Amino acid sequence: MSAPRKPAIRGEALHRLMTILVVAPAFLAFGYSLSLWGAVVSYPSVYRAFAELNTTTTTGELKSHNALVQGAIVAAVTLGGVLGCLSCTVIGNHLGRRKTTFLGAFLTLVGTILLCTSFGTAQLCVSRVIIGMGIGQMSATIPVWQAETSRVHKRGGHVILDGICVAGGIAAASWITFGFSHSQTAMSYSWRIPAIIPSVLAILIMSCTFLFPESPRWLVLKGRTEEARAVFSRIEDANDDERIQQDLEAVMRANEQLGESVNFLSLFKYGREKMLYRIILAISVQFFTQMNGAGIITYYSNQLFAEIGLTGDTAKVLGSSSLTFKFICCFIAYLTIERAGRRLLFMISGGGMAICMYALAICGSQTTATYRTPAYVGVVFAFLFVFFLPIAYLGVNFLYAQEVITTRYRAPAAGLSTATHYLCSFIVSFTTPLGFAALSWKFYFIWGTISASVVPAVYFFYPETTDLSVEEIDEVFIQSPSVLKTVATAERFRRERRTGARPEVFREDDKRSETMAEEASEAITQVV
Repeated sequence: MSAPRKPAIRGEALHRLMTILVVAPAFLAFGYSLSLWGAVVSYPSVYRAFAELNTTTTTGELKSHNALVQGAIVAAVTLGGVLGCLSCTVIGNHLGRRKTTFLGAFLTLVGTILLCTSFGTAQLCVSRVIIGMGIGQMSATIPVWQAETSRVHKRGGHVILDGICVAGGIAAASWITFGFSHSQTAMSYSWRIPAIIPSVLAILIMSCTFLFPESPRWLVLKGRTEEARAVFSRIEDANDDERIQQDLEAVMRANEQLGESVNFLSLFKYGREKMLYRIILAISVQFFTQMNGAGIITYYSNQLFAEIGLTGDTAKVLGSSSLTFKFICCFIAYLTIERAGRRLLFMISGGGMAICMYALAICGSQTTATYRTPAYVGVVFAFLFVFFLPIAYLGVNFLYAQEVITTRYRAPAAGLSTATHYLCSFIVSFTTPLGFAALSWKFYFIWGTISASVVPAVYFFYPETTDLSVEEIDEVFIQSPSVLKTVATAERFRRERRTGARPEVFREDDKRSETMAEEASEAITQVV
């Protein structure tokens, strides 16, 4: 009998193809769907189909009511994201990575079809929630699947790649909707055609998902060890039985630990592992990701420039250009994450965004119908904000939120921290129309103050995780005598490793543990 035929696509080629056919489409759809409705919500054709969204030609209480409805519709996709993300904590280990990904793509397709055929506000809202659920499931599952079925390189690489795709989707939505804004805007196709695009990406994902192997960790969890062995051989493009056996045994040991009873309430106990402190770090980094005002540019870039005195096509072109610039700036984190470290990137990003938000507020306060100079200065600071944002808060946040959590609590903690990300995104997108209506340029002071608080929070409480294995990060928290000493303890660990003073007792498991750390991109997103 002849030997079983080996799959033609193996090793690094397998990872690249998976990135092209599944990972990139999923996160492009994520970014595109997040920013789409904020761009088309002011179209005359949208007002014609959904009168309750009209905030342009209405006044008084009616305008306030419509602004509330508008914010709810824009934010509905992030509310759905919360539900989709949390659902993965229940169905993820039952369905596996591929089936959960397929389900997420299917929900995205169904939601997109409902959106494109909507003629009432209720249907519009439901469609956005369903899209969000699908995107939430994919963003929580695909990065884990991606990390578990690829070779280990640098911990941050996959995370930043996912963030780049999200930013690319946001920029694409902005330019596509800008182009359709010059069509016959009274006709509904001016927003229905842009809205159908995520369905193409969803169909691509559904068509290609089962072309790729299931996660070997999930297969071992389900007792399918021989299938897991075959997947490891395909991933590594190797037939070294001893090497494959070592990988398999490492996963089996990890699953034994994960199989222990984990009480969700234990996340909020301090104890020897300092889990309360660690979950606060994971939640706070996602809080800062959304509550820094980034959503204003993502969802309401046109309104942002209108508030500082720029209107019409000028505001639209600048809004689209800023989102394209954001996409380009994502590569800064890709090139610096392993060199500069997490802490420095967080502080540079937070401090820079704070300065830009305060400057936007000042420019908005000084701009008048006859004095336009502050408005143009505000454009510069809006672009600077976009420069600082992706340095840390378009990927690094997801990585750090996973790194600081010990393996046995990573699944429930990931669901909680990622749900925080979506929930805060919902709050920002929902309150932005109301904030601009009530506070105008003063609204920027709120986001500036939150961004400024990143610097002291990171400096005093966020330990550096660069260069440390997952096991060593656990030891940092265990050996630290107090919360205020954790940063110093992490620096001591890193210094001892660099100088060779600290025995690298985890040498054999470092690469495998890095795979677990790469699960940081679970649910991205952030974004952002």
